[in-house]
Amino acid sequence: MTPCSLYLRLATCKNMKTLYRAVTVALIVGFWALLSAGGPTNQEVGETTSALEEVDETTSALEEVDETTSALEEVDETTSALEDSEETTSALEKVDGLLNQGENEEAWKILQALPEDDSKSAESLWRMARTQYEMGQASDQKNAKLFKSAEKYARAAIKKDHNSSESYKWLAIALGAQSKYSGTKEQVRQSGEIKENIEKAIELNPDDDIAYLVLSRWHYKVSALSGAARTFARIIYGGVPKASIKKAEDLLLQAIKIHDRVAHRYNLAKVYKRMDRREEAMEQLRLTLLLPVTFPEEVKDKEKARKKQQSWK
Repeated sequence: MTPCSLYLRLATCKNMKTLYRAVTVALIVGFWALLSAGGPTNQEVGETTSALEEVDETTSALEEVDETTSALEEVDETTSALEDSEETTSALEKVDGLLNQGENEEAWKILQALPEDDSKSAESLWRMARTQYEMGQASDQKNAKLFKSAEKYARAAIKKDHNSSESYKWLAIALGAQSKYSGTKEQVRQSGEIKENIEKAIELNPDDDIAYLVLSRWHYKVSALSGAARTFARIIYGGVPKASIKKAEDLLLQAIKIHDRVAHRYNLAKVYKRMDRREEAMEQLRLTLLLPVTFPEEVKDKEKARKKQQSWK
């Protein structure tokens, strides 16, 4: 093997690139030294020219190697990011399943263990809001601090993504859960904010049956306010948004079209009872008991439905 061919073979290795370039310079310097010494022979000129051409070709090949290596490194980084994303998506799906089963503490542990960047995403934050709410609901004393924490996470989720329907929905739910612990002025303020946020959630995702349920509950509660209470609220606090029991019915019927659930039927029974439509109310109680539970609160809805079947006879 000639020194030149050995040199070229070594030069094709990425780690030898610096050495290769140094030898290239040496070739050029040597060539000019020959010229200074009286001039090279035609054979020497030819050999040097050929060597320099090989240098150019190898330099070009090394540049292509650099580009390919850079592209491969970018592919590796993208693949790693995708794998991390898939792991986070899998973790969040597990959280959803745990929450639907009432395993709130386990869901919270998974959310707390997420990488820092993932834990600050809207998808993670609204699930944190939901988990804090579910933990508050499961508490014997309905922990108001957990509902306040749920509000905090929901607001943070909205800041991250203004088009996240789940974030607006869980903010409305968290505010509604706090209302029983609030004074009259705060309840009036929260009433308008609850309606505004749940309507925004429906606007962003008109196929979310739970959002229709939440808005229906709002109409059911606010429409029950007496005229005196409304007048007082208007004079002192600027009033409350308009609400109607008929709108509560319409929203529940829409929710049932999307997904027939225990919660929808039970709340529709209550609406019909308020409207003095007793037979329809009893039918909704019957349907409530036939449907499967899809989230923890529906267990309590079924228990209440059984009691109401007896008390409404």
